[in-house]
Amino acid sequence: MLEIEYRNTKNNGLEILRCYGQDSMIDLPDMIHGKTVTKIGDYMFSAHKRKEDQNVSMVRIGDSFLNEDPAKMLCGNQVENVFLPKEVEEIGRYVFYGCANLKKIRFTDSLLRTGTGIFTGCKLQEIELDFYHGKKSALKDIVSDTRFPVKIQLKYHEADEVKEAHLFFPEYYEEAVENTPARIIENYFNGTGYKYRQCFFRGEVDYQKYDALFMDAMAIETKETVYQIVFGRLLYPLELSDSARERYLKYVKEQQNDIVKYFIQEENMKALQFMGNEKLWTKDCLDEAIDVAAKKQKTEILSFLMNEKNQIFPKKKKTFEL
Repeated sequence: MLEIEYRNTKNNGLEILRCYGQDSMIDLPDMIHGKTVTKIGDYMFSAHKRKEDQNVSMVRIGDSFLNEDPAKMLCGNQVENVFLPKEVEEIGRYVFYGCANLKKIRFTDSLLRTGTGIFTGCKLQEIELDFYHGKKSALKDIVSDTRFPVKIQLKYHEADEVKEAHLFFPEYYEEAVENTPARIIENYFNGTGYKYRQCFFRGEVDYQKYDALFMDAMAIETKETVYQIVFGRLLYPLELSDSARERYLKYVKEQQNDIVKYFIQEENMKALQFMGNEKLWTKDCLDEAIDVAAKKQKTEILSFLMNEKNQIFPKKKKTFEL
């Protein structure tokens, strides 16, 4: 159950200003009383809003239960996952300011305008974006507002088909260095995260530019970060060129022992299945992977790896000559 404060907008839509409830996963409604929600107000999920809005309307969404605790303002540390309305076109300034536990947001390509400081004080981890009207979106503005590592799941809805892409944007930080002779301050970006956040062209994701940064990521980023980049592209190869695919596969072949250990720990079955589908396994790597899965008591993965070994490297039957 949600209680929502809202008001009318100039375009005959609605702006949501605050919401109240108990759940840290917040699924905002697409419509209220027959009107489309088109805007999320300034500081909506922030506990640092200086002054609450006046002359607002209130609506209750969903069922309430007996003995349910009173609804509390959903803001700050209480906010973890937020699903924005499908037709939201704008989100205001400092919407998630101070939401330290924010993990995931979901929105659509209807979102075109964003305010400043959206994720101040946040470490957003995941973004899910649905495309219904083409390939343009406000994703560049969204990811540029956070310097922390973030997973991106993109879904392009085309007729009866949904095409997916999974991207990973690494962390970066900005460093100001004084150039005394020139009497200026020079800014430097450490990490590839800033470069990855520039992989857009006219509001669309530039997948070729994203893939072209792979060599930079290999040289600078941690192996775990590179694994996320590589398998995001290999498992969901939207607009992945043959040459980029070969570069990623070459890396997997060279690093497969460490990669497999990582995905066993993460319990990423899809990545492990990819190894078999692409015939990337070596016997030594499979043997080591089986040992790791057994020691970590990953029974489902262990069963899968044993089956892979039996199929790819079956034991030779012994023959006896009389």
